[in-house]
Amino acid sequence: MNPQTGQVYARRRGGKAEVVRISVVTDEWVEFQFLHGPERSLRAGSGRCKVKNFDSAGWEPTDECAEYTHLDGATRYETFRVLDTKGEPILRCSAKRAAFYLRKGYAHKIAPNVLQFTDPQTEDRLRELYLGGFTEFFMEVKNDRCVCCGATTDLTRHHVVPKRHKKSVPQPWRSCLSNVLFVCNGCHRTYEDAPEPTIEASADWRAFVWAWRDHFRAVLKPQFLPNGWDIISVQNFAALEGSCGS
Repeated sequence: MNPQTGQVYARRRGGKAEVVRISVVTDEWVEFQFLHGPERSLRAGSGRCKVKNFDSAGWEPTDECAEYTHLDGATRYETFRVLDTKGEPILRCSAKRAAFYLRKGYAHKIAPNVLQFTDPQTEDRLRELYLGGFTEFFMEVKNDRCVCCGATTDLTRHHVVPKRHKKSVPQPWRSCLSNVLFVCNGCHRTYEDAPEPTIEASADWRAFVWAWRDHFRAVLKPQFLPNGWDIISVQNFAALEGSCGS
């Protein structure tokens, strides 16, 4: 891509898009004006970078318009339905997880956005961890709306147990958490403006993560949580502990 003077470009940076208009292009440098983005970008007003860095930074041409809030929010990646070896749907996974299954040979693609496990080993392990039951939560599309108000735009990923506190949950239990929910930036601001509770880490890691779950529910009163969701997803703790110790 060769950046063009006067063209508007956009890229996603976390929950807020950045939008710039190119003002100067030389053989080595690109100079631009910020039209939309995080407060720090708008305060700066303008910026510059090397052409080669602009090309690799994720900028894409976009139409100029009066406002760009429709570009805000987390990128919603495609999801994949996963069938067991008998052809029955058992879960829905992210594109990243689907790529892992394909790369390892655990599954093959049988249709657009549909995978099937190639042998029962992986599905048997999942059944062991979840005590044989795949609830509605496993088949839910989890990135299509705000779990609080139902908005379908301007979404961001919310960590129920904040990332800075998640380290208080020891392994292997940390991998038991279903910790990310999609909320709109409006609801996320409401949550951030609420007083943060004093939740002390304790020997009982379940009580710790449940306390954060209950705080999230109390502040935002989510009406559109995925069916079957809870902060702790894995049910068979003995199987998980055994695999980590082997």
